[in-house]
Amino acid sequence: MLFAPDLRVREVEIARRVAEHVPVFALDRSEAVNTSDNSLGARLAMRRRLAFGGTRVLEDGKVTRVTMPVWPATGPLFNRLAAWGNNRRIAALVERFGCTHVFHGNPFFFLPPAPGRRKYRVHFDVIDNFHDEWRGGVVARSRRRFLQDAMRRADTLSACSHSLCEQAEELAGRRAAYAPNGAARAALLQCPPEQGARVRARLGLEGRFVVGFIGNHRMAFDGMEMLLDAWLVARAARPELALLVVGPGSDRVAGPRRLGPAEGVHCVGPVKPDEVAAYLHACDAGVHPYVPRPVTEDATPLNVVEFSTCGKPVLCSPLRELKRLAWPNLTFAAHNADEWGRALANPATFPKFDPDDLASRLHAFDWDRTAEVVRTEMGL
Repeated sequence: MLFAPDLRVREVEIARRVAEHVPVFALDRSEAVNTSDNSLGARLAMRRRLAFGGTRVLEDGKVTRVTMPVWPATGPLFNRLAAWGNNRRIAALVERFGCTHVFHGNPFFFLPPAPGRRKYRVHFDVIDNFHDEWRGGVVARSRRRFLQDAMRRADTLSACSHSLCEQAEELAGRRAAYAPNGAARAALLQCPPEQGARVRARLGLEGRFVVGFIGNHRMAFDGMEMLLDAWLVARAARPELALLVVGPGSDRVAGPRRLGPAEGVHCVGPVKPDEVAAYLHACDAGVHPYVPRPVTEDATPLNVVEFSTCGKPVLCSPLRELKRLAWPNLTFAAHNADEWGRALANPATFPKFDPDDLASRLHAFDWDRTAEVVRTEMGL
């Protein structure tokens, strides 16, 4: 089985579990694309690295990581040309490693031939609402057509939210299996409380009300600017507040603004996957300040799933899928600094809730279950 083209958290968690049943080869482009520099020069350099990198094995294991040259999509005129080139390379990898199935979650990466015209089966995993990011014009129409083609050419589909399952039906007339983002449920629930206490002690957070924001903070829509504006207002009213930001790019906004421990802002950067549970348990509550837009509204945020699995209350932007889930630990505030400042300053924002009610709603949000849904759907 070949995973392509990205290895983000969702792909890693699913690939690891599928690899318990079948050999998995994963196309990993992270060496080329992981950068927080969004300048034109950096983007051009990234495209050059993608296009001219060699084909090689990066790491052997249960999940064998490989890399190959990739033609990045560059807009409506070249999307299909890039996809055609990438499809030829994917076919070569499938042949080289003897794969019978391809799993992919990026509709602009390649367009496989229709079923019956290829020797391998394709599963398309819908993880974002790409086509509604632009409401009109050539780009919007081309993205919509491309996404429709990706769905129609796949043998099987899954989607990470109810909204995206409905969009698969609307756009392509296809059923997508509901396979939501999850959490390593057993590991999070079995994390000893003293691990979280050690994180708090190391950062000097004893006696503080710790609010956590854990994830990838390289994205412009993560709401970090708004959160920090709201934070300074809230902390003036509640000096016991502390903000713990964990993950790649955590200092992207706070650093240039010179916000640090003196202002109650603690940015620790990326941590090892097996340490994430300790940081989640070190927090009293979580926040998810993402900017409402199609690509965020219709996803199931990992940050929220993980905090919820740990039984923590979470303050969120009013994102469509989260409002639809309506978990009892979620509180919503309009996405602006004034509303969030008032919410953070109010202890009632993070109320007590029935933990049994929450736990009963979270059974589907487990990576073991999600991987099983995908594996079953693919016929593996």
